[in-house]
Amino acid sequence: MTDPKLIRPQRPKIIGIAHFSVLTDDLENTASFFTDCFGYAKPYYVEREGKPTMMFVKINDRQYVEFTKDDECKEWKYRHTAFEVEDIEAMRIYLRMMGVKVPDEVSDPGFGFKCFFIKDFSGHDVEFVQYTDSGLLAEHKGQDMPDTRISDIMRHVGWLCDDFSKDLAFYSFILGFKEYWRGGPDDNTSKWIKLSMPDSPRREYIEIMLYDQKLDQAEMGCQNHIGLDVDDVPAAREILLSRNIPEGCIPGEPMKIGACGYGQSNFFTKDLTRVEIMTKEAVGGKPTPTIYGIPARYEA
Repeated sequence: MTDPKLIRPQRPKIIGIAHFSVLTDDLENTASFFTDCFGYAKPYYVEREGKPTMMFVKINDRQYVEFTKDDECKEWKYRHTAFEVEDIEAMRIYLRMMGVKVPDEVSDPGFGFKCFFIKDFSGHDVEFVQYTDSGLLAEHKGQDMPDTRISDIMRHVGWLCDDFSKDLAFYSFILGFKEYWRGGPDDNTSKWIKLSMPDSPRREYIEIMLYDQKLDQAEMGCQNHIGLDVDDVPAAREILLSRNIPEGCIPGEPMKIGACGYGQSNFFTKDLTRVEIMTKEAVGGKPTPTIYGIPARYEA
């Protein structure tokens, strides 16, 4: 008979990407970028002492981009990624059983979800959320999803990591994500590694962006990003260019074929957070094969 202490605990389902959170020193400009250019509805604001300090840009009923105002933010704008789970308390208990430090209880910030934060093995904050029937986001369920949206899904998010072995241990072994593609600037080096989410019905994934030298603010912004799926990148880009692009934001370049074989064009907020519009399928119908180069690693 198997010793029950040796049985690996059952991981609760991770449904998808709930939100991607970054800092900005200009909420108004960033809001205009997403509403006037990308066609999303007016963000939902959170205020403190009568002043907006945070906002949620709604991609769909289950996905948002979260911006927090920080007048002092300089280089590192990325805050965290939030994953939607089926059972928030079960996930907290599971992570504790897997040796991850977790809070004593789940919290409810009043935004329309219960949540808790942990740190992954690279030191990045990670949030887990379970949507509820009350709160800011719940009040607008089924609303504020205009036809002007350039995309109705945030298929992936990506962030910088200086040591892939740490993220591999956490996201693959602990959370059950599966690597399905990697590539780099040459056959010997991997700088972009994609991990699919185990229970996502929308085929969502994360992209680990590796580096081996110190990066400046612009380079960091280029790496930390969200990916929005579109049917036709050149057509979507033309629509975006025909709309109002706020001062300081950078319009996307003509479509290029990424290393993975998908068409893409990159737009940037004033704070240099990258918003990538990307084809739903590989150009030509077949993705670029994986090249198993050595993962880049940065040592300060």
